[in-house]
Amino acid sequence: MRHAMPPSPDASSSKHPAARRPSGSTLLNVALVVLAVAAFTVIAVRRGGAERGVEVERRGAPAGIDEIRVHVSGAVAQPGVVVAQPGDRIVDVVDRAGGALPEANLDAVNLALRIRDEDAVYVPFAGEESAPLVDLNTATQAELEALPGIGPATARAIVAARPIASVDDLLERDLVAGAVWEEIRLLVTTR
Repeated sequence: MRHAMPPSPDASSSKHPAARRPSGSTLLNVALVVLAVAAFTVIAVRRGGAERGVEVERRGAPAGIDEIRVHVSGAVAQPGVVVAQPGDRIVDVVDRAGGALPEANLDAVNLALRIRDEDAVYVPFAGEESAPLVDLNTATQAELEALPGIGPATARAIVAARPIASVDDLLERDLVAGAVWEEIRLLVTTR
């Protein structure tokens, strides 16, 4: 019986080049690279492949409210209660009330302010004594304290929080309570 001898290293290297098996550390490195590429791919897919930039939160109307009723009076063609849609502004309800009269003082009204259900909008006549809108970014502390529900501490907080981008910032940045905001929102502006 003849026993086959394993080929000597010299004999096998002369006929066929030896297949080198990768070392354990090489396999580990390859596995880590594959894992990193897979992780980056998953992240890119979840992000949508590109930065989104600024995102705007779109708020729908409160449940069950599909129209808003606002009382418009003063220097408008047809004073009375008008129907508006959620998101409408004072300029929209003035238009629905037949538009401003030629003698209206529209500079005394913040036409860009969004309206809410049950608001009352008064458009003053030219020359009529009306309190000018208080600009939250330029008003003195004393002018802010003259607003209903605003005391010294709240006035200082508003001054310290400047610049204020919109009247809604008072609520969003917790500068005033909701009840106070409802009282002053038609009396203030930001320019």
